[in-house]
Amino acid sequence: MRATTLFSGTVLLALAAGTLTACGSSAPPEAPPAKTEPGVIAFAPGADELNAVTVVTAKTSPLPVSADLNARLVVDETLTSRVGTPVAGRVTQLLADIAQPVRAGQVLATIDAPDLGQARADVLTAQAVSAQKAREMTRSRVLFQGEAIARRDLEAAEADAASAGAELERARLRLRNLGGGRGDSLALTSPIGGYVVDRQLNPGQQVSAGQGPLFTVSDPTRLWLLVDVPEDAAGRAKVGEMVEFSVPAWPDRSFSGRVTKVGLAVDPNTRRVQLRAEVANADLALKPEMYARARLVTDDGRTAIKVPNAAIVEVGIKSFVFRVEAPGRFRRIPVEVGERGENFSFVTSGLKDNDRIVGEGALLLNAQMSGN
Repeated sequence: MRATTLFSGTVLLALAAGTLTACGSSAPPEAPPAKTEPGVIAFAPGADELNAVTVVTAKTSPLPVSADLNARLVVDETLTSRVGTPVAGRVTQLLADIAQPVRAGQVLATIDAPDLGQARADVLTAQAVSAQKAREMTRSRVLFQGEAIARRDLEAAEADAASAGAELERARLRLRNLGGGRGDSLALTSPIGGYVVDRQLNPGQQVSAGQGPLFTVSDPTRLWLLVDVPEDAAGRAKVGEMVEFSVPAWPDRSFSGRVTKVGLAVDPNTRRVQLRAEVANADLALKPEMYARARLVTDDGRTAIKVPNAAIVEVGIKSFVFRVEAPGRFRRIPVEVGERGENFSFVTSGLKDNDRIVGEGALLLNAQMSGN
């Protein structure tokens, strides 16, 4: 009897232990699915869907009057100098490189130029001839006063002295135009301060007179933006208006400039009118020859909410964005889009400044809402 009782107790303990073990090894409960109500979708904290959602802040921006236009950044030609050589020679020293800051008058390179030595010799020869002719003129005046020579001889001596002086001045001017220097060494100097933005020169290279620019020096803190405006939009381009643009190198930044010139003719090949805007570039983020997408912006006070294109969801003929109501809770609201660009669109109604909306991931939320 006692053995039977012990056996029963053992069985009960084993069953209890098995029950506890089974309870301890059960899998954790899964996160609850997204909860939706009309126009709203919500996720529990830590839901995987939230990892694919990026929240951005909508900001007020001037309303553009055109779609995105092709544009290109170039150096400001009023702050640019292209340095070449007036004589043939060989490069002996290279003293400046691309991206190096230079001062006005700083030597960029030196060239061994035989023509420069010849020009210097011409000056010395002209000086000697001019001094000789000046002495002959002085003697002729003394002889004329003593009636030893005729006036015709005096006038000839004065003409020879004047001609020798003119030749000396010509030789000096030519030497100055060639850059001066010492001996046969020609110094290529920068006429302005700025940065070396291009160099077409190497040590030991042979160069010829009039060869294309060997150095380009410019001030890149101010650039020009050249915008190609379609013929049908040329009437809206006016001097003084703002231009907003973006470049592939900085997709998250927006830049602006002000129109300073509008072309007077239409390009017969592209049917475009080119306008020019000045752009401040204090941090040197923008580089000459970068391509850009630009848009004309009104200065009449009209504004819109600027949002990334990824934030806009199209349902039929209507446009929506998802506004953040609380962490993990999003409301789909209708909006009206005034202008669409390559990366951003401008909403004229439905949003206000500083609204927090979904950027990347809006399509996912819309699909989740439609599925539920």
